[in-house]
Amino acid sequence: MSSGTMFLCGDFNCTPDPDVDTQTSQSRSHSRSPPRPPVNNYGNSCIRLTYMILGGYVTPIHVITHIFLMSIPHSRIDLCLIHSSALSRLLEATIGIITWSDHAPLTLTFEAAFPPRGMGNWRLNDSLIVDRDDVTTTLQLLQEYFTMNVTGDVATASIWLAHKAVVRGHFIQKGAQRKQRFNAQMTALTRRITVLETQNKSSPTPNITAQLISQRRELEHLMLQITARSLRRLNYAHYTQGNKPGKLLASKLKGKRMQTNIPYLLDANNVKIYNPALITDEFARYYASLYNLGSDHTVLSPTQDDIDLYLQAASLPSLSPSQATGSLAAFTEEEVLKAINALPKNKAPGPDGFTNLYYQVFAPSLVPTLTLFFNDIKNTGIIPPEMLQATVVTLPKPGKPPTHCANFLPISLLNVDAKLYAKLLATRLAPLLPSLIATEQTGFVPGRQTCDNTRRFYDIIDLAHRTNASGLLLALDAEKAFDRLHWGYMRMVLLRFGLPAQFVHSIMALYSAPSAKVLASGFLSSSFHITNGTRQGCPLSPLIFILALEPLALQIKISPAIKGMPTPNGEHKLALFADDILLFLTTPEISLPSLFHLLDSFGALAYYKNNVSKTQALPINIAASSLGSLRSKYPFDWRSTSLKYLGISLSKSRGTILKENFTPLLNSIETQLSTWSTNESSWLGRMAAIKMCILPQILYYFRNIPVFIPAYLLLRLQKLLHAHIWKGKPPRVSASTVTAPRRNEGLGFLDLQSYYKAVLLAQLLSSMHLKESPLWLQLENAMIFPYKLHDLMWLPFLPRNSTMGLLPASMLSLMSWRQNTNRNGSQAAGSKIYSGREKPQGVKNRGNVSASIIHNR
Repeated sequence: MSSGTMFLCGDFNCTPDPDVDTQTSQSRSHSRSPPRPPVNNYGNSCIRLTYMILGGYVTPIHVITHIFLMSIPHSRIDLCLIHSSALSRLLEATIGIITWSDHAPLTLTFEAAFPPRGMGNWRLNDSLIVDRDDVTTTLQLLQEYFTMNVTGDVATASIWLAHKAVVRGHFIQKGAQRKQRFNAQMTALTRRITVLETQNKSSPTPNITAQLISQRRELEHLMLQITARSLRRLNYAHYTQGNKPGKLLASKLKGKRMQTNIPYLLDANNVKIYNPALITDEFARYYASLYNLGSDHTVLSPTQDDIDLYLQAASLPSLSPSQATGSLAAFTEEEVLKAINALPKNKAPGPDGFTNLYYQVFAPSLVPTLTLFFNDIKNTGIIPPEMLQATVVTLPKPGKPPTHCANFLPISLLNVDAKLYAKLLATRLAPLLPSLIATEQTGFVPGRQTCDNTRRFYDIIDLAHRTNASGLLLALDAEKAFDRLHWGYMRMVLLRFGLPAQFVHSIMALYSAPSAKVLASGFLSSSFHITNGTRQGCPLSPLIFILALEPLALQIKISPAIKGMPTPNGEHKLALFADDILLFLTTPEISLPSLFHLLDSFGALAYYKNNVSKTQALPINIAASSLGSLRSKYPFDWRSTSLKYLGISLSKSRGTILKENFTPLLNSIETQLSTWSTNESSWLGRMAAIKMCILPQILYYFRNIPVFIPAYLLLRLQKLLHAHIWKGKPPRVSASTVTAPRRNEGLGFLDLQSYYKAVLLAQLLSSMHLKESPLWLQLENAMIFPYKLHDLMWLPFLPRNSTMGLLPASMLSLMSWRQNTNRNGSQAAGSKIYSGREKPQGVKNRGNVSASIIHNR
């Protein structure tokens, strides 16, 4: 080993010296094979250590090659081998008593390589709120507490925070009492067993042996009492949920857990840090700097006048009076209870230690006071600092070396009450976003999807190739976009959008005095304050961020110096999904300087920072001479065939879409299924695993890539999934029965051909039910003016002039629609699916739609 210390412990099934390490020198070997020679040397990696035998038959203190323990019949075959360098840190070596097996436990106590730093945060043990008697006792305590204290004389915030202290003390007492009772019984039994073992070794008798066996059984029964209920619940869960999509099956399929232990970290000077306490301090320094950009002398803080001038130039939309008034309504107990019931289970709590389960179990007692507390915060904008504390945990980013702080994703573990308050605000704010955020932004806006961006990308690419237009596609990379957001800018943006001052005040209460500690490798850093950024883990953060980013999007749209792709329905310049910005530019020699000027201006106000070296650039029909000049001037990540956006390889040629997307997807699924082949699961469980883990991946590609997928590719993928179900053996059930719906006595397994058709239809039909059509639909309708796509859905024969303008994505949707209506046999059946909009005037229902769009191209 190049680093670290190796401990080799286990049952070696042989003794170092049979003459010494058995009860008598004439003892037989522990196997039926001929006696083996003494094991006197395990190499230089072993230590020589003085040991004592704990028991009745005593061997003098003797120097041998290893630490070992005793096992029935009094032989030492369980050994622990350690490196000599670890000997100086060995504090104690003890041999325990033999309980439920024929081996006695060996305990080695070492001095920690790094000094511990106190204790971590208290966390509620959910087992204390599962037992009915414990729940009843806690309910009585809560009812008594709130009855005595909610009198109107004490501030609701004080009552709520004090309730946490009271209940925490109650749970600590309950846990301590349970532990004391268990430890007392364990100690008494252990002492009796120790005495009996000593007597049995020195002068064994049948009576002593019988007593020893009885005491061991009693100890085993006591230990089983602790785990019996958990085992029953585990067996029940495996029986009822083992073959169904859910967390149990997901954890079974999950491979190696994500590595959370950090062996070393490089500091700002590229010096390796091994001490876990110092690693945590390095994370704390990094995040304290990231979340306090205002104290960085290299970062200029914007003034209120600068922000106001910028927002005036953006011409932001504003809420209507009725919308503004609705956001000010008081929170109701029904809203709070709904938010509590929506909390996911088995999530790590915040610094206060109270879990989601606590709020859900005791919701009837908590909701009334919690509602009063939230309304007080909403009205006053004052929130206790204790509620805003958070624990930041670090997760390594996939594909990046976990040696730099920047390569970790910070997740804030917030207190549940803070998350509930943010959730209530987010519930009020989300319905207002479609009227405030332009259609170019599809992230976190109700009714908008990622496929709105990707389909428009392919429409623009197809149109550019059709018209031989040249341009440059850019995928911007924002550095720590959520973590850098300036609070003063954020507040003024919310006010500029017409949100009532009181509502903005209630939002900014979450940013009044937040603080955090970093938890890494089991060590907790000291607390540091936060003065910028939105927390990843807060339900309100993404909504605030897209509102803060909207002025930049509007400035790019209205800038005459930034030229977008010309189309029949106007210029298309950008598409956004939160901070993932995709730009469609022409005349890049002129557009790029203006674009980066806007990015710099926005960054100075909002602390936004674009990472130029990670910005992907994909040229379309640009002359080689011009392209060379752009490459030398802008250090982008220049691409030749495609760029990566939202996990999809966006190709500039339709001929390479399948190769760059579905071929890697097929290989990835094949690898994933291969890793699952060793898991023991029924064929129903394997079907559930595919539905839960594989199907979402396939559907994401189906939804976001509007391309015709040949039948052979779908068939190959379908066969791969079926082969996994039967582990490569002959199927027990026919494929038609496996994929048939359950209502038709099938097993309801996925039929990829049907899913593919359904995805194409769903995108087409759902887009036509929206109040505001997505931009891709507006573009595709403009290409076939004066017709619209929904007109062509009902025409038995397509006008030749309309088919000339159809883009490939439109063609694909119409093909899928006509195949569906043909299969159903009538347009009346299709109109039932379509029921969101009336058919065009003059179009009559017909028995069969016999004209395929392919015949009218």
